[in-house]
Amino acid sequence: MPKHYIYRIDHDEGFAPNVEFGICALCGCKKSSVEKWAQERSWVLGVGGNNTGKPHKLIYAMEVVKVLPFFDFRFRYIRESAYLRAKRIKRAANVLLSRKFYYFGDKAIDLPNDLQHIIICGRGCKRVSDGDVAKLNKYLRSRYAYGKWGNPNNPKKLRTPC
Repeated sequence: MPKHYIYRIDHDEGFAPNVEFGICALCGCKKSSVEKWAQERSWVLGVGGNNTGKPHKLIYAMEVVKVLPFFDFRFRYIRESAYLRAKRIKRAANVLLSRKFYYFGDKAIDLPNDLQHIIICGRGCKRVSDGDVAKLNKYLRSRYAYGKWGNPNNPKKLRTPC
């Protein structure tokens, strides 16, 4: 059985998760444990940390549909994109992919009262039960369609020439 995870997002710049092209892709060194442990049909949930401006709110939720080694992802799916150029990624990293995702970003939502206990308040990640994921999935499906509902909270600002 797949296991489900929640972690705190330190900043939401549009890189991890990246929701370009109608696919949610998660790959980045701080979430290496989630990327190592998650498998197909796992749910990964990201709640805002203090630096996002949306503390304790749901930034995104994704059901992992495919897990690829970064090398395979890079050469099969996206050869040259801002996603790949934006950050160095460890060669051994996995990329979690999904078309079954809810990305709220700057429009992050509060979790229902009966799911507040799943919020993680520190570093790292923690497991979420099948029952809590089922409740969350039911809650989200009744209000939203899969896809992008907001923009990154902390987009990188472009530098202007002097």
